[in-house]
Amino acid sequence: MSTSVYNSWEFPVAKVAPPTERYLKLIASPETTSYEKATILSAHIPPGGATGSHSHPDSDEIMYCVGRGECTMKGENRKIETDTVIVAPMGVEHECRNTSKTETLKLFCVFLPAVKLSETLMAVVPETREYLQEKA
Repeated sequence: MSTSVYNSWEFPVAKVAPPTERYLKLIASPETTSYEKATILSAHIPPGGATGSHSHPDSDEIMYCVGRGECTMKGENRKIETDTVIVAPMGVEHECRNTSKTETLKLFCVFLPAVKLSETLMAVVPETREYLQEKA
């Protein structure tokens, strides 16, 4: 992967349907940029939305938050807000929820090592590659 500055607001979006409604942008991954070490994505969770409880069996996930909400990990609920950093070790169940009535919760997520992409993210790979080629 070459050295790059990415404007994440320009990236193609993968929409996840309710009840875990959110909008995902695949910034860097082996499938889009040939960056093999990590997967980097941006998640926008609308008011009342959530990630749903899940885990990543082969990757740690580090999330930087902008906005307000709650995170549940290992059965413990914690309030999150701008500048909160969440570290979800591989295999640990976690969920982020947007508790705001008006503001989007944004999560900048880094998966180490690169995560196996879901069907939803795989669907946006071709459009993301095309976007990146146009910006090169």
